[in-house]
Amino acid sequence: MIRHTVLALVTIGMLTSCVSKKRYDEMVVEQQQINQQKDSLVADVLAASQMVTEINADLARVQGLGVSPVASGERPVTGRAEERAVLLGKIRELISRLEAADVQIDEQRKRVNALSGERRQLLAQLDAFQRTIEELRAAAVEQESVMAQQREQIQVLTSRVDTLTTQTEELAVAREALTDTLTQVTDEANTVYYAVGTEDELIERGILVKEGSKFLVFGSKTLQPARELRPELFQKLDKRTDLVLTVPEPTKEYKIVTRQSVSYLASTVTNDGKVKGDLQVSSPAFWDGGKFLILVRD
Repeated sequence: MIRHTVLALVTIGMLTSCVSKKRYDEMVVEQQQINQQKDSLVADVLAASQMVTEINADLARVQGLGVSPVASGERPVTGRAEERAVLLGKIRELISRLEAADVQIDEQRKRVNALSGERRQLLAQLDAFQRTIEELRAAAVEQESVMAQQREQIQVLTSRVDTLTTQTEELAVAREALTDTLTQVTDEANTVYYAVGTEDELIERGILVKEGSKFLVFGSKTLQPARELRPELFQKLDKRTDLVLTVPEPTKEYKIVTRQSVSYLASTVTNDGKVKGDLQVSSPAFWDGGKFLILVRD
């Protein structure tokens, strides 16, 4: 596109430099002068033709004139000699005018030929410039068509990019939502609950209950976790990071009343299955017994 524009500017500059308004006006004046000189030459030719016609008439009228034989001592007829002299003068005048006209015509022919050659050269340049302009116009039309196609392609690609951008944004939102969901699910899966206290405290808080029947000395009641354990009554822990569970009185012994196995603890475990001191979880499998851990202090 830039190459075509530069070429067009160069062509216009050539046209401007070669065919200026001043030179065009000069050519018009010269052409007018040539036309005037041509008219003058035509008039001269007509005048010469008229003179030739008159001379031919004179010649026809004096056909009998000439040099006639005369006797010794006689003189030629004076009238015939005068007519021959007049006729000779006219012929010489005609020849002189014809020679002058011939010189003038030759000069005019040379000038006309020079101007015609220059005009033909100028016309050839103009034809070449016109062909160049037509080629540039055709190239510009073709370039315009190409640009129109490229514009359509760009619009299509832009539409696709907008669609992809929208889809990408939607995917990003969906991925973020999925990540949040996975994070929430993972956090919930790793959330455990821990409660510690005396038997009376835990029963009063609704975490433990006594179940069973007893009549006089028969039967017994056992200490069991409440059927519905509410998370807000427990301390919330993350089993991935909370590996040490503190107790209020480390010197006391604590009984686990839920289903976690003490085999996954690194703490001190007594023979009757009670733990002493803080609980140190050695494996996540400790929580396979349930997400609620209840410790009862003796």
